[in-house]
Amino acid sequence: MMSRGRLPTGKVPKDVLEKLVFTCLGVPSDRVLKGARVGEDSAVIDMGDMVLVAKANPVTGAESRLGTLAVHINANDVAVRGAEPRWYMGTVLLPEGANEKLLRTIMREQHEACCELGVQIVGGHTEVAPGLSRPIVAGFMLGEASKDTFVTSGGARAGDAVVLTREAGIEGAGILATDLKRRLIVSVSKTTLKRASDMLRHVSVVPEALKASRVRGVHGMHTPTEGGVINGLLEVSEASGLGFKVYGSKVPISPETKEICGALGVDPLRLLSSGSLLVLVDPSNVEDLLAALVEIEVPAQVIGEMTEDTSERLVYGEDGSATSVECVEQDELYRVLGES
Repeated sequence: MMSRGRLPTGKVPKDVLEKLVFTCLGVPSDRVLKGARVGEDSAVIDMGDMVLVAKANPVTGAESRLGTLAVHINANDVAVRGAEPRWYMGTVLLPEGANEKLLRTIMREQHEACCELGVQIVGGHTEVAPGLSRPIVAGFMLGEASKDTFVTSGGARAGDAVVLTREAGIEGAGILATDLKRRLIVSVSKTTLKRASDMLRHVSVVPEALKASRVRGVHGMHTPTEGGVINGLLEVSEASGLGFKVYGSKVPISPETKEICGALGVDPLRLLSSGSLLVLVDPSNVEDLLAALVEIEVPAQVIGEMTEDTSERLVYGEDGSATSVECVEQDELYRVLGES
């Protein structure tokens, strides 16, 4: 339990955001179609026939592939608007004593990730900063979409099916396998750790987000990052003013993630899940969505549905019992890293 006034590592809690952050948003602009709000992945700005989609997000919980993660995580949050990621800037903060090799690695990772996505790096900042124990990369991505076709997290409707692509805990399991390798090697095989570490190569959801945005009946999308699938659902619920019923047994989890989570006592549904995508779609269009995702070899399945009652936020266990979820105070990744 955190003492009064102290914040846990990771995302700032919703009540603190509403009290200290969302009350300090500068001068309102009528060109901002979607601004700062819990559950919405990125800002949407009116540019006439097009909208500009903007996202800023740091990578703080990983020590490996920082440049790659910074690009893809920010690109994901632009793509879930149905927008093509176009331009990127990165702020790279290095700890005192860092060498040129570390900077070269991060910059090369950013460059290669942007090349994969067709994105240009248009600026940024690099600095050796006092007080850091590890490097931090804060990314900023801009993209474009048609004014008539962009998607929001808050667009979900009561009765929509909740579809999850790939599986829960992709990024979190990859980071744990990489950064806690020495701790895990006593109980988890080298093969499993290698496969889990390789998951960090697959955190982009840009192709599936853009594909899904063109399917009729898709009302909303959201990336479940910190706090995992559960927190992603809570954020969709908050943004849309709806509740949800989700069936834990239907949430796909890879064998590698299950093994690592079991070894560390981690809940995979509350573990950093970049690499997966929540899609809210009219039930009559579910098969169209799944077929479109099959075309690009992205597995997906229905894990639940959105409901009218915003207070109904239920996760059903394998025995049929329902648990009401209200918040994820801290991602499992930060909890475990804090214990190490």
